[in-house]
Amino acid sequence: MNRLLAALDAAGEAYRVHTHPPIRGEADLPLTGLDWTTSVKTLAFSLPDGTVALVGVPGPARVKYGAVAQALGVPRAQLRPATMEAVAALGMEPGGVSPVCAEPGVIVLLDSSVPGMGTVYCGGGDPRITLELDAGALARVAARPVIAAIVG
Repeated sequence: MNRLLAALDAAGEAYRVHTHPPIRGEADLPLTGLDWTTSVKTLAFSLPDGTVALVGVPGPARVKYGAVAQALGVPRAQLRPATMEAVAALGMEPGGVSPVCAEPGVIVLLDSSVPGMGTVYCGGGDPRITLELDAGALARVAARPVIAAIVG
């Protein structure tokens, strides 16, 4: 079973799985047939100490990297994209990176607007899977949730 779905099941969170052709970037979003304006896109970062941070923001929003660094307690210059290996270690692939993560060492940083968004779409770990769930579940499932204003 997909580790993300197992985390949602373990937390008792409801969700729906949508399958579609592989998504590798924003240009592929129409392939899902879903409304990306009600989505949470996820960026994965590696912090200087090796911690992975999954950063979830509303799909159409622009990320303020300085605010992300501040919320994570690192200098902006030390904020680095996570490696493919770090993402794979979480059971995720590029195009399927998700803010759904219950791994104890992973920080899930959500923009302050996300938990109140209602029903949203987000990556499902695999570029062919999109999850539909209540946005509040993203913080409830995370072992290390952080909520901060990180979009402009």
